[in-house]
Amino acid sequence: MKNLLIGALAASLLLSGISSKLYAAGNIMVTPTRIVFEQRDRSAQVTLVNQSDKASNFRISFVRQNMTENGEFVAVGEGEPGMFSDSMIRFSPRQINLPPGQSQVIRLALRRPADLADGEYRSHMLFQALPESSSSNVEEITQPKPEGITIELVPIIGVSIPVIVRQGNLSSSVSLSNAEIVYSDQSAGKADILVNINRQGNRSAYGDLRVTYAPEGAAPLVLAQANSVAVYANMSTRRFRMPLNLPTGFNLQKAAVNLVFLKPGVEEESGTLAQTRITPN
Repeated sequence: MKNLLIGALAASLLLSGISSKLYAAGNIMVTPTRIVFEQRDRSAQVTLVNQSDKASNFRISFVRQNMTENGEFVAVGEGEPGMFSDSMIRFSPRQINLPPGQSQVIRLALRRPADLADGEYRSHMLFQALPESSSSNVEEITQPKPEGITIELVPIIGVSIPVIVRQGNLSSSVSLSNAEIVYSDQSAGKADILVNINRQGNRSAYGDLRVTYAPEGAAPLVLAQANSVAVYANMSTRRFRMPLNLPTGFNLQKAAVNLVFLKPGVEEESGTLAQTRITPN
């Protein structure tokens, strides 16, 4: 007898802070990339755009996940303790069909329980592009074949954004530590920056990480920048890595570089939340 296995390969792309404006993956674009309900906020909205050249079905849901020290997301098992926001949020619609190039606004409404304890609550809103029902010709693939088993993997592309609810008077501070330069190809001058972003307090930290070099008598050079980097309230340290963009002939072994963690979108030094320095040995 012929056995048929139809699998769904979920590729959920979790926003760890690449862009603060919008995020796109496959045929999905979402903006904004994070929702924060402060003390007086009761509603918000997210815009989903179909970037493909044909009509697509999309499903919207919530998932619970935590970030690890290296920035990866792991699913939170059922019954595991944590401070999650999804039980407080109603949203609509939950499933939509969008023509190519069209957008849909998803509206969120927050209902805070009267006895909600102070703290920061977070879940992730997941947007999934569903495979076409016609993409699998079931009659064809279920015809008996000598191989005996047919496996079809149907990719399901997903994008998720954090939805954060803050209750009470919360605060956080940030420090940078254990900064180092790691060479991937020293002869070619290819190197990465590794640094610990340390968070203290009862709310998440969020900002832009910038690496600069200030040559004597000249304007500083930006060697690397990562925007919208998050360190969530479930963790105290995030080990962050990013490649350096070095000018031709630049010798890192003779240069002192500065690492600065800034308020998102703020260019001036007044937006500095934390900083450290790597000096030549």
